[in-house]
Amino acid sequence: MNLRRLDATPRKRPRQARAVATVDAIVTAAAQVLLAHGYENATTARVAERAGVSVGSLYQYFPNKESLVAELIERHAQDLVSTITHAIDDFPHATLEAGLEAAIGAVIGAHRIDPRLHKILHEQIPRVGRLAKAMNAEREIAKAFERLLRRHAEELPPACDPALAAVVVETVIEAIGHKAVLEPRCGLAGAAGAREALRLVRNYLLPAAAPA
Repeated sequence: MNLRRLDATPRKRPRQARAVATVDAIVTAAAQVLLAHGYENATTARVAERAGVSVGSLYQYFPNKESLVAELIERHAQDLVSTITHAIDDFPHATLEAGLEAAIGAVIGAHRIDPRLHKILHEQIPRVGRLAKAMNAEREIAKAFERLLRRHAEELPPACDPALAAVVVETVIEAIGHKAVLEPRCGLAGAAGAREALRLVRNYLLPAAAPA
């Protein structure tokens, strides 16, 4: 698919509380318009109307709908990283398996929030030039998994490299999460995706503890 790249850089960032609230309303409205009308039929006029602001006010911050989509992608990535790092770093886990279960549940659960919007944003990443942001989010999640693995290094096989294993785990879980969103009939939606991801990762990292 040949996607035309446009400048998706916001014009300015809000500083005052009122401006922040306005931008938040615009971004929330953009998500609602994308869900209601799809990417092709979403317009800045529709977003402004849904947000209760003038088109001129919207253009103070976002030059086009691509910049709105880019902002949604960045916020989604930030929320995903925050959710995963919270699940891994903010709670003590007695065992590696318990930590993996919490982290995998958080990843799969985050992908289940507004799955239709997630699908739209995923499809538009090349168009709005946010691949680097998405890849950075993946690296941050992998680092969080690495911290979890290093905290439970004694449970890992002797030859296991926590840094490399963390990349593998992040890749597998993200792939399952995206598959569930992009192909909802594949059977991985909901708890099934988390269950299968945990089974796969457990067999990879804890082969001695895996059920026969």
